[in-house]
Amino acid sequence: MRQRTSDSETITGSAALALALGLSAAFATGPASGAETSPSSIITASSPAELQEKFCAADATTEHVLVLPAALFVDSEELICPVGPYKLYRILEHNDPDDFEYYLDPPFGTTGRLGCDGKGGRTMTYVAVNCRPE
Repeated sequence: MRQRTSDSETITGSAALALALGLSAAFATGPASGAETSPSSIITASSPAELQEKFCAADATTEHVLVLPAALFVDSEELICPVGPYKLYRILEHNDPDDFEYYLDPPFGTTGRLGCDGKGGRTMTYVAVNCRPE
């Protein structure tokens, strides 16, 4: 596990917390249009093991937002959940080379799974990924 070595990393961690709190407030107030919404949750993790523990235990019938270090997507990890393996990866967006698209792809052919994707700048330390039931 990497230890924090500078104030800039601490500020970045604080920024991630602020993002998570802001998203929580947005979900709590709901859409202004009065549209029907399902409950949502925010999941934060700092390591593949922590992400696997929290993500695999998440309700697959509910929307989730994952706030994660972008570095978790670099080595194309797999999360092994009871419904099957999820692939964690990122790709360079084809029409905007300054951004990555982030994915947590569900296992094929199973029910009760979450499909997750998001977008973030190449220099971002933390990203938010939206997950929805599939």
